[in-house]
Amino acid sequence: MSNTKEFFVSVVQRIFSNWTALRMVVEHNMGTKKMVIDFCSYMTEVMYMNESLNISEIADELEKYIDEQFNTELEDNSSEEVAEELLRFYRYCIENHESLAVTEFAKLSPLQKWLDMNNAKETNTVCAMETDSSESEKETSDDMKVVDEWTEVRGGINKECTNLFTVHVHCS
Repeated sequence: MSNTKEFFVSVVQRIFSNWTALRMVVEHNMGTKKMVIDFCSYMTEVMYMNESLNISEIADELEKYIDEQFNTELEDNSSEEVAEELLRFYRYCIENHESLAVTEFAKLSPLQKWLDMNNAKETNTVCAMETDSSESEKETSDDMKVVDEWTEVRGGINKECTNLFTVHVHCS
C-alpha cells in the first residue's frame, strides 16, 4: 500500500457514513456533509500525528469534535465502537498489513449515499429556537423534546442499524 494515509481516509469516510449519529446530525441540520467530510480528514490527521492513541482517547476526540462542531452530545457508546474500528484499521496501515486491511475494508458496510463524497455540496443550515413558547410547543414532535435550551432527539430502530441512541443538540 503505497499511501496508507489515503487508504485510511477512505476507511474513515466509510465508517462515518455508516455512523447513525452523524447521519442524524446532518438530517437534523446541525451540520453539513462537507463538515462531516472535514471531520474525516481531521480524524485521519489526529490518528497519524498521535501514534500511541488508545480507543478511549480516540472516542473522547470524536465526542469532543461532535460537541464543538455540531453542537451535539452523544449519549450512546457509538463513539467507542467507531474508535475501535478506526484504531483497528490504523494499525493495519502503520504495521503494513496491506492484504488484511483490504480484506477487512471489503467487509465494511458500503459508503452510504447521504455522505457521497462526489456530490457533497455546502448547505447553509441554521438552528433557531422559537421565542413564542406556545408556538414551539405545537411544533415539538413526540420524537423531539426541548428541555432548558437542549433539544433531545430520540432515535428508534432503523432497518440498517439496530442501535438505539440519544443525541442532545444545543441550539444557540
